[in-house]
Amino acid sequence: MENFLATLVDLLFPVRCVGCDSLIKEGDGGPFCERCISKIHFIKSPICPRCGIPFRAGGSDHLCGECIRTRQYFTMARSVGLYETALLNAIHRFKYGKSTAAGKALGKIMALFDFPGLEMRRFSVIMPVPLHPDRLRERGFNQSLILAREIAGHHCLPLDFTSLKRKRYTEPQIGLGKDARSPNVRGAFEVGGKENISGRKVVLVDDVYTTGSTVRECARTLLGNGAEEVAVLTLARAI
Repeated sequence: MENFLATLVDLLFPVRCVGCDSLIKEGDGGPFCERCISKIHFIKSPICPRCGIPFRAGGSDHLCGECIRTRQYFTMARSVGLYETALLNAIHRFKYGKSTAAGKALGKIMALFDFPGLEMRRFSVIMPVPLHPDRLRERGFNQSLILAREIAGHHCLPLDFTSLKRKRYTEPQIGLGKDARSPNVRGAFEVGGKENISGRKVVLVDDVYTTGSTVRECARTLLGNGAEEVAVLTLARAI
């Protein structure tokens, strides 16, 4: 009976690739088809141990120029892959196409991914980058929360999506140049209840790391309210 029901579900609701929307063959495993998987540039060493940017040349991990010049506040940032090709398409399907099913599948990838140098058991709580209430009403969901929920569930860590808040509506970062991004989010976040943050090691989750301005400001706010450490996980990294 279980096999029959599984077959019936597959016939009525065939699994489609989150990258190209093609039907996924039985045994491919999903959520990407083989063709899309082959296009994803998964991030591995050599990387910057602080911000996680990959280096094209070989060698060992070392700090990038940006991390030498700029205080990042987070101890490390890690991403699954580069923000391009199939991974970019999947994020757009999730975020702008409002496919929460795609988001859950992408969150599972993050939960299972072996991020270099990150030991999840060291951390005490998972937090998503918050949306302003007005932006949340526009979009209908917080994409970072959907990803964070999958990570928290897999690693059996508490999920806190209420302590860190976005108190000021900001222009979308995607439409701003690099120099305008940090001022755009400066002072945009606050913590409601320091007792929820004090002494805790936080894994902060977002969908895309571009310049790091948003997660850096979140980390600065969390540390300023007593967090012991902040690490950042994103699905994709723009370079």
